[in-house]
Amino acid sequence: MNNNLVLSQFLNYLYVQKSLSENTILAYKRDLQKFFIFCLEQNIESLDKVQSEHVVAFLLGEKRKGLKPSSLSRLLISIKMIYKYLATQKMISFNPAHAIDAPRLWKPLPKNLDLSEIDSMISSEVRKINQLRDQAVIEFLYSTGLRVTELINLKLKDIDFDSGLLKCVGKGEKERYVPLGKYAIKRIKKYLSMRAKKYPYNRESYVFVNPSGKKMSRVGIWYGIKKRAGEVNLEQKTHPHVFRHSFATHLLENGADLRSVQEMLGHSDISTTQIYTHVDRKRLKLIHEQFHP
Repeated sequence: MNNNLVLSQFLNYLYVQKSLSENTILAYKRDLQKFFIFCLEQNIESLDKVQSEHVVAFLLGEKRKGLKPSSLSRLLISIKMIYKYLATQKMISFNPAHAIDAPRLWKPLPKNLDLSEIDSMISSEVRKINQLRDQAVIEFLYSTGLRVTELINLKLKDIDFDSGLLKCVGKGEKERYVPLGKYAIKRIKKYLSMRAKKYPYNRESYVFVNPSGKKMSRVGIWYGIKKRAGEVNLEQKTHPHVFRHSFATHLLENGADLRSVQEMLGHSDISTTQIYTHVDRKRLKLIHEQFHP
């Protein structure tokens, strides 16, 4: 079995059959190439020769190198996925990754910001368009819970300001509608107004654009958020995805039902949304301690 050929076929399968994004496919490729190198170091030249203990040894080795729990879990998912593919193609008779589960310690609960921390990043008066844009990005991410890729691909025609709804294309090219809060609408309109004055001849259809008037990149979003967070000493705990975590956590804390939050986040499996109930449980514990005799 030629590992490189199998990898190429698998990645093509993810793109054509699963409609995964280029970023997701690239992550799978990197993870599996790392696993292939480990296999070669163990004198295993073909995926059908791998045993369960080899997969475990690889993961433990990466953990000792200091790889984050989330990255370890993703590595295991990548390995499971390619072996599942090989099994469906009847290229293997044994799946060495099938019975391996990621230990709970590999899956830390998502961290979130509190409302005052988010407010501190967007409350200061700004005059430059890039500062206003960054504040609008932060308000938008927190108001909608969008993924960064969903945000940068959002076009003006996708937002209905009158109804306060936006149409989003998420993972697997699945469309969903997400409410947009009044504060986010106000800030977006302010940004778009300044943008029209700054770039009067720009006809770019994307909501958020860079200084050249072109669609923003993931790195551009990350840099802008880090800069605004650094101004209020929150740089270390702030990244684009933390606003999605905060969006879900705050909704559940304030009584939103899990199914509605699942729909807004675009999760295909409600168990993915359930990780955000940890904060609710902490709050219930505090209430119990405070009021139970």
